[in-house]
Formats: sequence, structure tokens, C-alpha cells
Amino acid sequence: MKIRFLTAIMGILMGAAVSAQDISKYQYPHHVNISWETEPSTSQSVNWRTNELQKVSFVEYTEATASPFFEKDVKRIEAESENFEGGDDAVWNYHSANITGLKPNTLYSYRVGNGNFWSEWAEFRTATGTNEPFTFLYHGDVQRFILSKGSRAIRQSIIQSPEAKFMLFGGDMVHRGGLNKENWNEFFQTGEWIYQNYPIIGTPGNHEHLIARSGENLSEHWGLNFRFPQNGPEGHKEETFYVDYNNIRVISLNLCRYKYPEDREVILKWTEERLKEFKGDWVFITHHYAMDASARNRTPGIRFPDFKELYEKYEVPIVLTGHEHLYARGRMDDKFPVYVVSVSGPWQNAIQFGDWIERAGTSLQLFQEIEVSPTELHYVSKTITGEIYDELTIRKDKKGKLVYEPGKNLPPESLIPPEDFEDRYKKELVDSWESDLKTYLNKKK
Repeated sequence: MKIRFLTAIMGILMGAAVSAQDISKYQYPHHVNISWETEPSTSQSVNWRTNELQKVSFVEYTEATASPFFEKDVKRIEAESENFEGGDDAVWNYHSANITGLKPNTLYSYRVGNGNFWSEWAEFRTATGTNEPFTFLYHGDVQRFILSKGSRAIRQSIIQSPEAKFMLFGGDMVHRGGLNKENWNEFFQTGEWIYQNYPIIGTPGNHEHLIARSGENLSEHWGLNFRFPQNGPEGHKEETFYVDYNNIRVISLNLCRYKYPEDREVILKWTEERLKEFKGDWVFITHHYAMDASARNRTPGIRFPDFKELYEKYEVPIVLTGHEHLYARGRMDDKFPVYVVSVSGPWQNAIQFGDWIERAGTSLQLFQEIEVSPTELHYVSKTITGEIYDELTIRKDKKGKLVYEPGKNLPPESLIPPEDFEDRYKKELVDSWESDLKTYLNKKK
């Protein structure tokens, strides 16, 4: 009897200790990530999360040195903090700060926290503000099984391209945008130190919205987790915006709102203004929904004809998209843009071979390395095991006209349907697969 009593007491005490340990653990900052709200050469935005006990938090920063004795030079900014009780796992405080007045092309050390609860020190380098060559990374949908398999693409992209200046995500970073469990918690665990050292830019996908099927009601977690530019049209800030990094402009469009005529008109007008005014070397546009529905279980067709016309008018070189859970690259009715549909996560679809597709891929986890210089854009799509799957170059001739050069000696296309193909797709879509594949391959001969 005494043994049972002592065992019960020990269980209670151990449970209390574990609970206290968890509370202490989450007082430390986590989900730390950096991006930009303002000019990348002179600023850096930082976001993080703590449990509700940490109501006030700070970012400390200084120019990085090789010496560990740099505390005397540290500057401190109090974060903007918001208590959020709508989570599925706990009540959290979200914190963000925008560090301004920085020197271009300078390495800084920073940490976030308060009292006895601080993150580790990490580093970021401000942009040069010049038109020197550099590389950035693109990721299509990560979405499902984020930590177990989606992590492979995110981590391998940095291992293979450590010189990258930032990471661009084309939406559906998670499966349920309003949930932390198995979603945002896994996304940030997947990136961990990567997101602390490499800035990320994201465009909202339909799964970042509370009603994922129709892409309605952007989750509050979007604004809580990230601090993006607020230079978009009124009512669309931090979801439709642009970032000017050195000689390029990245334009993020939340076209989940396209179905609303007023939103569509506002975004279209704003996008044309941004294209017309830009005097740099290259423009990249990203939105989650692909221009054409290429997954085999979707109705094919051009989703955004007015935006397609706009992109062609201004000769946008590349449009980076996702949503289809497969790989497709090609041009439509004009020389430019080149449309890219990609996927980084393990959830894969079978493809329907639209006439515009020049190269396709299925049952692959991919990421893209994009290197830019004043006169050339080099695009490489890689598998997580390091093989080049697709490649192209866009260069400017002496008159400034864009010239398209597809890669040579590329490996055979991976066109294997997902392993649950016959279970997920209607019989007619399965039965017509072989003939559609044959037609596609014959067209390329």
C-alpha cells in the first residue's frame, strides 16, 4: 500500500515537473524568422513567438565580429507584441521588430528575448544595394508531412546553395493555416536556424486561408508569424507586396482574392503600376495558383487571363507558382513570361499535359536556384539529391531584348504518377494516362 502511495506521489511530482519544464521551454523565443518590411540594404525585420508569460520582448543587435566579446556594442529595440488566444495548442505572444538604420553589405549578429529567456545569437547580412550577381531560392508547396519529408527540400536547398541571399515560398507552406499543430509548428521546426539566418519571403496560398478549398479568410497566423512589406494596396498589405533586392523586384500577389471583382481590379492596377515604375534589371512575380490548372484531377484552363495579358505586355521574365503539386515549365502565347509550377513537399499529383508545357515532372521533391546578374538570369530546378532536373537562361541582348535559352543535356523527365494514383483519381483519368503520356512525348520529338 505504501509503495502504491509513494508511486502515485512521484507520478504527480514528475508530471508537475514536466509541465513546469514545458512552460519554461516555451518562454524561450521560438519560430524565429527574418524578412523585410523595408529596404533590404538598410533594414531587417524579425518575428518570433513565446508563451503568454513573456509579454514584453526585445531584439538586440550589433555588427558581427569574430570575437565573442561584443556585448558592449549591442543596441536594443522593444518588439511590438500581440497576445493571441485563438491557437489550437496554447495561448501565445507573437513579437516582431523592424531594425532600421543599418549599413549596406554588413554582417550583423542579433538575438531576441527578455530577462533570462533569449534565443541564441544568429547572423544576417544586409543587401549591397548594387547590381552585383547573386542567387536566391524558390520553394513550391511544402504543405503536408512538413517535418517528416518537406524538411528535406528546405534543408537540402540551403546545404546545396549556402550562398543564397533569401528563400521565396510560393504559398501552401502549411496544410491548415489556422493551426499550429502539424502545421506552423512543423514549418518552423523544419527551418529552425535557417530561418534565423536566411530571410524568407512568402506569398499566401489557399491553405494559408481558413477556408482552404476556396482560399477565403486569410488566417491571422500569417500576420502573426511574418513581418512583410506594407507597400501593397490598402486592405492587401503583407499579402500583396513587393521587395526590391539589389537589381531585382519580387512581386507577391495574393490571387486567392481574384474571385472578388473589387479585389481583382485593385491588385491588377497596383501590379501594373509596380511593373511600369521599376527601372532595375529583373522582375519576378509569384502567386500561389498556377496560371493553368495542370493537376490531372482539375479542370484545365487559364485562371487569370487579365494578369496573363499584363505579364506579356511588360515581358515579365518568370512567374513562380505552385498549387498543382507537380512540376511544369513553359511559355504560353508569347515569348515571355516563362511559367514555373513547382512543389517541394511530398504530396504529389498526376499531371495533365497542357499544350504550353515544355518540361514536366511528377513524384519529385524540387527546389529552384535562381542566379541573377545585370544581363543574365540563370534558372536551375534541382532534386533534393542534388541532380539538375531543369535549367534555362534568359539573357539580354545588346538592345536589351530578352533571349530565352533552354538547358541542354537534361535528364529524362520523371512522369511517374503518385503511388496512390488509382485510388485518388477517377477511372477515366487513370485509363487515359498512358495515351496522354504518349501524345506528350511524341510532341517533343
